Amino acid sequence: MTYTVGVVGCGRWGLAHIRTLLKLKASGFVKEIYACDVDEKRLDELPDSIDGCFTAWMEMCDTVHFDLIALVTPNRTHVSLGKAMLSRGLNVLIEKPIATSPQGVKELIHQANAGNGTLHSGYLLRYHPSILAAKEIIEQGQIGLLKSIRYVKYSSRNKNPTANAIDGLASHALDTIPFLAGVRPKPFFNNIAVFNQQKPTYLADASECHLNMRYPHNDNTGGVTAEIRVGWEQTDRSLITVEGSRNCLRLDFRRSNALEIGSLEGGFKPVSLAEAKTPLESQYEQILTRSEQSILHSQTHLQTAEVLHYTMSRAEKWSGKYAEN
Repeated sequence: MTYTVGVVGCGRWGLAHIRTLLKLKASGFVKEIYACDVDEKRLDELPDSIDGCFTAWMEMCDTVHFDLIALVTPNRTHVSLGKAMLSRGLNVLIEKPIATSPQGVKELIHQANAGNGTLHSGYLLRYHPSILAAKEIIEQGQIGLLKSIRYVKYSSRNKNPTANAIDGLASHALDTIPFLAGVRPKPFFNNIAVFNQQKPTYLADASECHLNMRYPHNDNTGGVTAEIRVGWEQTDRSLITVEGSRNCLRLDFRRSNALEIGSLEGGFKPVSLAEAKTPLESQYEQILTRSEQSILHSQTHLQTAEVLHYTMSRAEKWSGKYAEN
């Protein structure tokens, strides 16, 4: 079976979606790709192998039958556009965050449940081959008792004036860490700090964020500590380190096949992966085939949104206390 996919929003990340879909089209998995953007200049710059371009998503959806629409527009538009698409019974992949508040997520879920469409989020690290392999290794007990996870994401890009470091960068960590650890996504925060040029500032102005938290124990862990370090305008780094009682795991999630197991004392060795598809490629394949993994992921939208909202409110409280000191 082959699929028809539309991409609404052809900016920097929308182009990443289109490039991934073109790769899937070349492999025979995707049949047709259509693009929509209100900026005609963006459409003019798209590859010729796109099957059609539109400046209005409604016209596009009236013209073509889609198996999936990827909504890659500014965050503030996600709820209104997402609800309108879901009301048509479309399957919709909304880039993260799918809404700017838990209430917005509830509205999208309600609309998806009311129609025949499905709602998916852009938290694609759950589809990363190295992260999936790391999760399996943890569950098999190969590193012993899981103790801690450290997530580092620094980008050389400039900060978007409308974004903050938590929803722009740390949100992937807040979704991925509990998935990887197999714990409930509701941590206890020990410390939240936001900075600009190493000085405390308000969340809206911060280019860097540090989070320290602990996830409570369950049947599989004795409690997991987590550290998140994210920021813009720094040397690119994308690292996850998992500490167990016997071994550690580490991976550079900019690469699909970059998982290592070992220790600082004994050294690390690479873990051989069966496949090394990009996370976005894997996400499209899982969603379009309605895999069990994609269905389970679609059930966590509200949990992730609530944790993200709580984290931002705690960060705003911290920044209000320290920014002017």
